[in-house]
Amino acid sequence: MKKLLLLFFGFAFFGACFVKAPQNPLSDSILNMLIYRCRAGIDPGCGAGGKDPNQPVSDPTEAEVCSDTPLQVIQPSEWSKVQAELQAQASKGSSGPPTATTFGTIPDAFAFSGAVLGKNGKIYPIPSSSSNFVELDPNTNTFTTIAPAPGAFSWFGGILSPNGNIELISADSFTFASLDPVAHTVTNYGTSSGAASYAGGVMAPNGNYYPMPSNAITFSMIDPISRSQTNFGTTPLSLAYSGAVLGPNGKIYLVPARASQFAELDPNTNSITNFSSFIFSFDGKWAGGAIAPNGKIYVAADSYSFFMRINPEVPSFTLLDPAPGGLSQYSGMVLAPNGKIYGIPFQATSFLELDPDTLTFTYFGTAPGGGAWMGGILAPNGKIYGVPYNANTFVEIDPKANGRICDAILQSAYLNKF
Repeated sequence: MKKLLLLFFGFAFFGACFVKAPQNPLSDSILNMLIYRCRAGIDPGCGAGGKDPNQPVSDPTEAEVCSDTPLQVIQPSEWSKVQAELQAQASKGSSGPPTATTFGTIPDAFAFSGAVLGKNGKIYPIPSSSSNFVELDPNTNTFTTIAPAPGAFSWFGGILSPNGNIELISADSFTFASLDPVAHTVTNYGTSSGAASYAGGVMAPNGNYYPMPSNAITFSMIDPISRSQTNFGTTPLSLAYSGAVLGPNGKIYLVPARASQFAELDPNTNSITNFSSFIFSFDGKWAGGAIAPNGKIYVAADSYSFFMRINPEVPSFTLLDPAPGGLSQYSGMVLAPNGKIYGIPFQATSFLELDPDTLTFTYFGTAPGGGAWMGGILAPNGKIYGVPYNANTFVEIDPKANGRICDAILQSAYLNKF
């Protein structure tokens, strides 16, 4: 500003005989000119604190919650902020109807069960019978083999640890495992009975994660930092649950596979509360679910004839639209930035878009059936990636969302789990 004053006074002194008094440097016209030059990059030194103008600056409109860590995001006290941000992005809508496109080749059958988004923005499918760990880059739709995997239905689902590792949930493996996405190393820890012990899991606000019992006879709480394991309670029967969803209240809602009731797990007390009984048990009712901006949970129809909505506030469930019919229809639900939820086809022959505000179900595209994909994950680019079980190829679901979900929420247990 001093240079500006000198410029004006110098012109008055050396210029023509009659010169008007210089304009007030604090006037609107001068300030507007300076602001314009700063924003246009004409004056590179005008940034606050002398910051490099070529470096990205934080968006002042970004929600406060987006500055949290993924673990801070899932504290119940933060839900109102998370909800507001999800609703803000959903309000931006979509630019067109959703599409589904396959890419890549995976030779293994029964290859992967679920995936986890890493802190680096890459996707890590969880090996079931795949002979390799792979790292998927959603920016290029290419994947790289990073480590060997044992195959033999080792793991089913995973979570992102606060330290950035990918925690693998035991299926037929007799241990849990941790994948370091930087060093590309795998470390086994804990104990499991194998024989389809667990099916999916979720991180809790206490920093521990909870694998969902399938054939395991107890529940487990696992500290991914110390790699310690605490077993508690008893499961109602074999093949009990398939996945879970973290609710806004910090409690975990278990999705019944063969279990005859939904269940609410309180991580503060490691207690289980059953609710909403069925008349009888049968295998594979539902498989996984997703939380919506309205705070309710939407559950994928596996072999049951209806989709389901869980209200964590009560807790209770509501039957929604009939599913297409058949066995093992969908293998999970994924929330997109437009506020809609997308079903991942397993045996189903079409993709699903669910609008939780209107409870409208829209089917689109063509899926091959045959146990095609097992779960999916939302990437930073706003697209959803389904991982191959028997499809031998990945699938990219583009919801054409205009908004984007920030990394803190994207990496949190609300979205980042299977």
